[in-house]
Amino acid sequence: MKKTIMVIDDDTANLVMMKLLLAKLGHDTITFDNGWDGLAAIREKMPDLVILDLMMTPIDGWQVLDELKRDGLEGVPVILFTAKYVSEKEIKPYRDSIICHLPKPVTFPELKQVLDTYLSDRVISSR
Repeated sequence: MKKTIMVIDDDTANLVMMKLLLAKLGHDTITFDNGWDGLAAIREKMPDLVILDLMMTPIDGWQVLDELKRDGLEGVPVILFTAKYVSEKEIKPYRDSIICHLPKPVTFPELKQVLDTYLSDRVISSR
């Protein structure tokens, strides 16, 4: 089933690559190159899934997660998409949102496997 996936990453090349890969998998993709614009879009119309970079400016991915929590939107499913090592201790406060960590760089088979697992109707219902 076609889902709407939002990608928030301040690297234009990553946004272009993810948009192409997600289109190949049959999903609608919305991209943002900063956390503030992504947050505004989530508040307006929640996507089925957010793929979120951690190391961004002017706000990083952790701050995006904090804002979602403050807004009562911690239930939006998030895949962390980062080259940074992420510890369980860092993830624990966001356990209601983070469904997995997808390390950069990602291959098409890796992305497909993660989406097949986490976009099934039993895990994420259609909005």
